[in-house]
Amino acid sequence: MAYQTLYRKYRPKTFDLVYGQDTIVKTLKNVIKNKKLSHAYLFTGPRGTGKTSSAKLFAKAINCLNNHSGDACNECENCKSFNNNSNPDIIEIDAASNNGVDEIREIKNKVGLVPSMSKYKVYIIDEVHMLSIGAFNALLKTLEEPPEYVIFILATTEPQKLPVTVISRCQRFDFKCITKQNMKQCLNNIIEKEKINIDDDALNEIIDNSNGGLRDAIGMLDQAFAFCDDKITLDDIQELSGTISNSEIIAFFKKLKLKTYDEIIEMIKKWSNKGKDFFLISQKLINITRNAILYKKNIDLNNDSLIDLSVFDDYKESELYILIDSFSEMLNKLQFSYQKNLIFEIQTIKLMDQLNVSRETLNDENSFENELYKLILQLKDIRINNILKNSSRSELKNVGELWDNLNSYLIEEKYKKCAGILLKCKPVAASKKGLLITLPAQSLLDEIEKEYDLSKELFNKIFDLNYKIVYITSEYWHEIRPKYVKLVKNNELDIKDELHLLSEIKKIKNKTSVNEFKELIEMEAK
Repeated sequence: MAYQTLYRKYRPKTFDLVYGQDTIVKTLKNVIKNKKLSHAYLFTGPRGTGKTSSAKLFAKAINCLNNHSGDACNECENCKSFNNNSNPDIIEIDAASNNGVDEIREIKNKVGLVPSMSKYKVYIIDEVHMLSIGAFNALLKTLEEPPEYVIFILATTEPQKLPVTVISRCQRFDFKCITKQNMKQCLNNIIEKEKINIDDDALNEIIDNSNGGLRDAIGMLDQAFAFCDDKITLDDIQELSGTISNSEIIAFFKKLKLKTYDEIIEMIKKWSNKGKDFFLISQKLINITRNAILYKKNIDLNNDSLIDLSVFDDYKESELYILIDSFSEMLNKLQFSYQKNLIFEIQTIKLMDQLNVSRETLNDENSFENELYKLILQLKDIRINNILKNSSRSELKNVGELWDNLNSYLIEEKYKKCAGILLKCKPVAASKKGLLITLPAQSLLDEIEKEYDLSKELFNKIFDLNYKIVYITSEYWHEIRPKYVKLVKNNELDIKDELHLLSEIKKIKNKTSVNEFKELIEMEAK
């Protein structure tokens, strides 16, 4: 019999074997048990977290002849045909390679055919975000009103690329990254059954490198099992994954502190020649620096660190924050670069230069930055006040009616990132000159403010107006909204002048940190 990969061999055959998605599993089982099936589902989340596996289990369970408590029996004729991949009523489609209008039209033509052996015909469309706009449009009507015996399950890692019209027709389930505890439980189960000999440090390294994706973790374990003759060690995993050893990590941080430029460059060159993955290295450096910060704060790490953190005894706490900011910037740049070794090298040299700066200079820079942030926040508050003063329901309604037009920009290279973020936003107030928009998370707020100029350009195309835009988190809006409601009721909301604050901000425009906020301090047309 041909060798079967561990991931396929241990793919869950019941919902109880789906790790780390307890809420979703419970909901799906209740849906089946209570016979409250919807016609379309959307499974979203990072790769390797159980989306496709759960979709298959759901398809099997709703067609099981002896279903108990919402789970499949794995013994009836339907379950056996499914487990043997011979059930004609469960149709899996890879949208990455079948993303055209013709493929979707073929589905439309076949949905009218009744299931041949099951109660329901289930279409599982994986990587659905890869469908073309034409294919999405062809799917819409069928997705909204399929025959009662047809169910669609759409799976994607990038829900922001889906048209809102598709998302609104589905029940959505958001899969989360698998916790280290759940991942260890699953891997230990496989290790025990396969009689794999592996060090604890090696297992922890696999889990750390998987970034919450169980499929990646099982794949790495499988690769190591094939690679190693006797016992899988930490060195084996680091060799296979393309990351670096603990001794190299310690040496790297020592050389950073000593500012030995030539030795650092030689070390990076050596990693490059060995084919090391600089993206993985950067992730590891971020995690270790995070542990170092907690170590400095005397916070118990619960044995979460794989290296001796005493290497950071010579580092000031302020320097650790510089490290983590620099490694995060490095990670972001590496994600979109083909020459990762060069980016890593330049960013490391830049980091060493920052560590060379005296404490007094750093404090001076920080005081300017703190002053800038305070002024920016004040400017935001003034703009919120002025938008609300002139806002109207009709203006907000006009914005809402055109908001879905953002979908058409998801396929344009220039605007797709910006449009994807904006589709997660919600306009809460609009005047003829301003827009107040909320975002569900601070991370999204940080991202969209980097794209501020582009978002203004995009809104100009959609609304044909040059809006002043203020982005805030939903949490902050819920916090300040009662205050503004009270001011409006008491007729105490007045237009406030921005000119004074703008002039104060411009006084520190020679500081590099101001560049990040240039779009907020420019004098826009009134």
